[in-house]
Amino acid sequence: MKDLLVLRDLECVKAIAHPRRIDILNAFDKEPLSAKQLSEMLDEPHAKINYHIKTLYNVGILELVEEKIKSGIVEKYYYPTANNVVMSRKIIDYTLDPASKDGAVSISDFEDTIEHFYNAVEKGALKLDSVLEYRDIKLSDSEIIELKNTINNKVSEILANRKENDEVKKHDLMMVAIPADLDNEIAE
Repeated sequence: MKDLLVLRDLECVKAIAHPRRIDILNAFDKEPLSAKQLSEMLDEPHAKINYHIKTLYNVGILELVEEKIKSGIVEKYYYPTANNVVMSRKIIDYTLDPASKDGAVSISDFEDTIEHFYNAVEKGALKLDSVLEYRDIKLSDSEIIELKNTINNKVSEILANRKENDEVKKHDLMMVAIPADLDNEIAE
């Protein structure tokens, strides 16, 4: 089982958009389930659950993991293909003017980085020692600028001191200080 499945086309999004299909995915725990078991758990007719399972299976959200013959009937057992399912933001990539990059924050740049993140996680290429995350820390504007400058200087130093035979790969490196809890700030 993969850790992450990124839905990258509208067909997949349409498949998962039905509330009953979300219920089906949430019904799974550690064991594969059959349509019969899911219909009993969700108190839905077997035929309806089977229809939803087929839809999820056809787009790769569920996988067939086992077939058992019970009383002459083949019972198919399914399980989600990934622990986490997320929708790629590239599915809805709308901008009135993609050429306007006059130093403003570009949502498209964030989306590209998020897509690279999803790809790395899906392929098992994201190493934990390359992730640094802080949440809910209090910094002043000047401290954020200092941190940004320090990181910028260190990256410049590393690039300037690189040896010709160093093995390198392309990476996205992003520092973003996102104001948290803006709702409480506005209320004050």
